[in-house]
Amino acid sequence: MKIVFNGYFYKNEKLKVTQAVKIFSENFKISRNFHFTVHSLNESESKKLNQKTFNKNKPTDVLSFPLYNDIEAINQLDKSMYEDMGDMFICRNVIKKNAEIYDKDFVEELQYIVIHGLLHLIGYSHEKNDKLKTYESKLMKKIWNES
Repeated sequence: MKIVFNGYFYKNEKLKVTQAVKIFSENFKISRNFHFTVHSLNESESKKLNQKTFNKNKPTDVLSFPLYNDIEAINQLDKSMYEDMGDMFICRNVIKKNAEIYDKDFVEELQYIVIHGLLHLIGYSHEKNDKLKTYESKLMKKIWNES
């Protein structure tokens, strides 16, 4: 799976996020031809999008908008074709604050947030929280050990 960066990202951030996406893609066997776009928003834009989408009046670290219902639907796609998986919107300031709270550096928290957002893009939700958390934990161990 490929990632399209839209907005403000440093070279080392792109490199580390791309490494995390590679591990994610291998784990779920997602084609290298498939892609998603990650957009960088400021707090005001994140708050507006979160309000409009989820009726929450605050900025958030990540919002994901999948084009497919779940990983089963994705697995039925022709892997030789170029497919858009959806969009992810991140807020750098919220990620920065969370990194301080969880005692991570910014790039580690960014990797975590992208993996969280990708799990949403393939159909895992907070309603299915056990699987979401299990996959997050498994993937982050791999990513942080290989980074």
